[in-house]
Amino acid sequence: MSSQRARCARMCAVAWMAMVGWLLPLAAPVAGDELATQGRQVVERWKEAVVTVRLVLKTSMSFGGEAQEEEEKTDATGTVIDPSGLTVVSLYDTDPVEVYKRIMGGEGVDQSKFSMESKVTDLKLRFADGKEVPAKVVLRDNDLDLAFVRPQEKLADPVPALDLSDSAAPGLLDQIVWLDRLREEGDWGIITGLDRIATILHKPRTMYIPWNGDFVAELGAPAFSLEGKLVGILVMRLRPSAGARAGEGGMLAVMLPAADILEVAKQALAAQ
Repeated sequence: MSSQRARCARMCAVAWMAMVGWLLPLAAPVAGDELATQGRQVVERWKEAVVTVRLVLKTSMSFGGEAQEEEEKTDATGTVIDPSGLTVVSLYDTDPVEVYKRIMGGEGVDQSKFSMESKVTDLKLRFADGKEVPAKVVLRDNDLDLAFVRPQEKLADPVPALDLSDSAAPGLLDQIVWLDRLREEGDWGIITGLDRIATILHKPRTMYIPWNGDFVAELGAPAFSLEGKLVGILVMRLRPSAGARAGEGGMLAVMLPAADILEVAKQALAAQ
């Protein structure tokens, strides 16, 4: 009897191990599927608030008596923050001159011989439904790298917009969902991804940096918590570098919290 019990025990153990080995591969995707479901819900809720800002930039530069001028068409990601069509975009995308000045303005450059200017000669907002409307910049904030754009004429109907006051403050390694929009070659489709907060900067203000290994969103793209609350918008941070040589200015893409954007957005709304 003892040998039979031992054999039975061995058989039961083998059967249990086989069952566990069969169930584990099935259990692993469950969490992933749940995460994907939450992410899809965020995308469906907010995708129409992610738009394209279409610009024509005219840039002129002179250095040492030599002048150069060029005109460039470019598309940038914008996030609609008011049903009137008010949209926030990275200032770097609409006026890169400030960045170039800092990069070229280090030691060894005679500022009296260097000048650079940039002007938006054409600006349109391309909404999720494909409609394009003439727009204009109503407010710029150099410190936060923000530009606020609105339609030149009042829209016939309100457009989908984010609520900056309904925001989330994630912790380290918290999951986020980012949204962006492809350009014309991608048929203007939505592109999205899941990421985690890799670090949180606290000076000169709170800023989030996602894990750069997978983070491919463009400047101006928003990111959300899994509950669908806005975390912030991707902007360019320029770090002052006293004593740096020309071309050594620090640049870093960071997620600016929604609360900081809200304060400036109030001014942009008033400017309408």
